[in-house]
Amino acid sequence: MFYLKNCLTILLFLLSSQAFSIESSNGFIVTGNDDRFRVISPEKFRSPMEVIIENKTLVRLIGKVIVNNKTIIGFTSIEPEKYQRVMVPLKKGDLLHFIPLSPSFQEVELIVGNKTYEIPPKK
Repeated sequence: MFYLKNCLTILLFLLSSQAFSIESSNGFIVTGNDDRFRVISPEKFRSPMEVIIENKTLVRLIGKVIVNNKTIIGFTSIEPEKYQRVMVPLKKGDLLHFIPLSPSFQEVELIVGNKTYEIPPKK
């Protein structure tokens, strides 16, 4: 009984630490849902910055990652329930955005240090 209790405690610890590691990423995790985008941002700036875009919609998500509203870093085409990684070379002060093209949606500003936020925000 003691052994089983210790195993369960260790298992719960591993699962909770894994969930915490997702919330404190070294890059951006942008999740596209049908009615909003959820962003988990890193606490600190680094270059290059990793941007992981997840598609939780029922259709293909097509978009682009841009820096300073002019430099296109890459286009994405992501099937439902899949993700894609984009490495972005940044300098301090650069503005980073993900712009969904299909299905079209408002652009998503990627802000370092904001932890977790949604576009549009919850009402």
